[in-house]
Amino acid sequence: MSAPTCLSIQSAVVAGHVGHGASSFALGASGVEVWPLPTVTLSGHARTPGVKGRRATGAEIAALGEGLAAGGALARCDGLLTGYLGTAEAAEAVADIAEALRAARPGAIVLCDPVLGDEGPGLYLPPEIGTVYRERLLPLADIAVPNRFELGWLTGLPCGDLAETRAAAEALRATGPGVVHVTSVPGPEGGLGILTVTGQGAGQGAWLATAPRADLHVNGAGDFVAALLMAGALTGRPAQEAAARAVGAAHVLAVEALRTGRDDLPVIAAQAAWRDAAPARSVPLG
Repeated sequence: MSAPTCLSIQSAVVAGHVGHGASSFALGASGVEVWPLPTVTLSGHARTPGVKGRRATGAEIAALGEGLAAGGALARCDGLLTGYLGTAEAAEAVADIAEALRAARPGAIVLCDPVLGDEGPGLYLPPEIGTVYRERLLPLADIAVPNRFELGWLTGLPCGDLAETRAAAEALRATGPGVVHVTSVPGPEGGLGILTVTGQGAGQGAWLATAPRADLHVNGAGDFVAALLMAGALTGRPAQEAAARAVGAAHVLAVEALRTGRDDLPVIAAQAAWRDAAPARSVPLG
């Protein structure tokens, strides 16, 4: 059986495992063929001193999407993963590609990581991008992967504790995605992980997968986790199981990054460790 294919639309950096540098290898190592489409091309991640590069315009992204459709690639595409988009124009172009994929391959899986900001810095992208997420991309998505800050911003609901976060995730799920994975959710005993809320049917429910918190900020962790969640969906893994495996793998890499003094995840150098990592503890929520 051939490997599933995934069109991945997000940032590309020359040095460091961020954006495609984190997700493409994670997808490939998980048995998924990756088609990377960069929204920005930078020398390093955005916090790198002296970082240089350029953003792809909405017209450039749209043209690439049109070429994929005309060449028949979208009809062969099993999934679309969206990450860092950068501008509202880029987000609109990506939404057009998602709609074209839906028409060409109705069964394709769309995962939207609505990159907007985080706790602490708050929004670090224009709110107009959030409007495109709300009105176009998230209603098209099968899976949404916001962090806790993004979930609160998108829904306008508080996410102070687990009950509030779950309620906000259910509200986001009601707008379109059948599965919502909320990252950066505090767990018991100081842990950190993913809250997964699923829709109707045998898999309906909510789960919290957590691992011990690593005492550092790691660039690209969200991109890596979203890629593993997408790989799980494309290979038929239940959502809560994919989340537990993603949390376990990310924890192993964060510990290795802390040990070696890196500010990104060593997805290639420590590939054996994360691929063989035990799933995180996952607890069903009543």
